[in-house]
Amino acid sequence: MRRDAAPRGMTLVELLVAMVLALGATAALGVGVRAGLAAGLRAGTDAEAAIETAAALEQLTRDLRAAGYDPRGAGFPPFTVVAADSVELQADLDSDGAIDATSEERVAYRVAASSRSLQRIVGAQSLPILSEVASGGLRFAWLDAAGATLDPDDPATAAAARLVAIDLAATPPGRPVVRVHGGVRLLNR
Repeated sequence: MRRDAAPRGMTLVELLVAMVLALGATAALGVGVRAGLAAGLRAGTDAEAAIETAAALEQLTRDLRAAGYDPRGAGFPPFTVVAADSVELQADLDSDGAIDATSEERVAYRVAASSRSLQRIVGAQSLPILSEVASGGLRFAWLDAAGATLDPDDPATAAAARLVAIDLAATPPGRPVVRVHGGVRLLNR
């Protein structure tokens, strides 16, 4: 009589081959997970830069909409500085018939060359609202009521402007330029 052979275990060679295959699969999985995490981090950084740039544009837009608010009809101009890369505006926010230059009734925007940050200047206080602004990254286009482009160097632009187009660009370190565009119709004209 012949006895069936008992099942035998794995040989050492089979065990080593299985371990090498498992190690290779684990390494491939690790590379895939690492690439996915890196892509997620880059996407998060890009999204954060876009959100910060859009928020700065929104703040600028809100201030431009208020420019020239003059409920008492005191007759002050909405802009004291109009340029291709900066603006200073004023509004009688407390309705007292006067502009308080030390309050939010006079606000300016410019890019500080030394820090490359967009500055919102209220009175004597300078507030950075966006860092890493690209070279030439803040641009204004001034337009009249018919949509014709005005020369920002012309003193008459401050009085004639009815629309403002804004281009804002930031360059996060090691990332592509984030550019947002906006525009505003001046409400108090």
